[in-house]
Amino acid sequence: MKEIIILLPGPFVKSDYERFGIEILKKNFSVKILDFTAWQNPYFWKQYSQKVYKCNEYKSISCKDDFLELKFEEEKLFVFDLNLNSSYNCIEDKKIRWAKEKLKKKNSFFVNIDTSLIPRPKTTARSLIKKLFNLVTQPKRKFFMFLKILKNKFYSMRKNYTPDVLVQCGLSTREKVKAKNILYAHCTDYDVYLNMKNKPEIKKDPYAVFIDEGMTNHQDYYYLGIKPPVSENQYYPTLIKFLKKFEIESGLKVKFSIHPKSLNINISKFLKDFDCSSGNTAELVKSSSIVLLHASSALSYAILFNKPTVFLTSKDLNKSWVGPAINSFAQFMSVKAINMNKDLDKKINIQNLLKINKEKYKNYLDQFLKVPNSKDIPLWEIVTEYVQNQ
Repeated sequence: MKEIIILLPGPFVKSDYERFGIEILKKNFSVKILDFTAWQNPYFWKQYSQKVYKCNEYKSISCKDDFLELKFEEEKLFVFDLNLNSSYNCIEDKKIRWAKEKLKKKNSFFVNIDTSLIPRPKTTARSLIKKLFNLVTQPKRKFFMFLKILKNKFYSMRKNYTPDVLVQCGLSTREKVKAKNILYAHCTDYDVYLNMKNKPEIKKDPYAVFIDEGMTNHQDYYYLGIKPPVSENQYYPTLIKFLKKFEIESGLKVKFSIHPKSLNINISKFLKDFDCSSGNTAELVKSSSIVLLHASSALSYAILFNKPTVFLTSKDLNKSWVGPAINSFAQFMSVKAINMNKDLDKKINIQNLLKINKEKYKNYLDQFLKVPNSKDIPLWEIVTEYVQNQ
């Protein structure tokens, strides 16, 4: 039986089991899921290890010996490199590089899977000036960030591997990603859509859904050593005031979809006036009247289920590193993000917000969610079929 090695982009959580198609892959291959978190970030691992989803295929790699002790099948290995999917790929240091070099020596077939495409902020004169200003005002922080970037560049240049195949999930694939072959497919959110599209919407009173991004306490921030864009005291009072205004003026109750990787233990205190849930974003979006968000990749569900979208920013978010991302999403959809501070006194025109630009939605679908004319079957069935023919 052919063996598939999955290189994770950070800690493995329960939702990843389905998202990465483990059940589909197990039917046809021997599977090993390798998590390098304990080796890359021991401090984070000590705090987070109990939340990791540990199935039979899962292996935690805490040192070189853990990796060297793994027993692989004799025939060619198929390595699924998922590090392209996440901000975690920015810390692909010498440890991950070392593991890839070892796998290369085993006649491995590398498959890069690019499933998390989103609009990227463009570099402008204003953004460059802002970076220079930050370099002057925060020299120590920027110096260490610069060293980190140089370190990652050094390891990525030491031995540049060209994957045997890139699974391209939208026309707007990341620049500089080269591969010997291209397999056209779609993102993992599209798989969720395929599973749900023919199911009836849950008939309840009309509502809006706010897609949370763990803006103050996302797991990624702790793993990567990144300062959250805003603090709880900066973020929640502004957000809650705006959402309550939205409820009154739109006549729609707001349901709050909590990000599954949010580590905010105080979130119930802040959101006591809202209906909150986690792990059901797609279902909430499908049955909603309108979707509110900042710059979440879960915009995909609004696009796929043809729901109106409203992008939200604030004074503090605009000043943070997430500000350009919010504006990039809004600009791609040819709308202006609502500033929850400046626009608080303006009356919400719900009829205007409920309009959908079908051309922009189709373009987003093609660029980031599904390559036109690619197969309309689960992503991992497309990948399985390809690997079986190698």
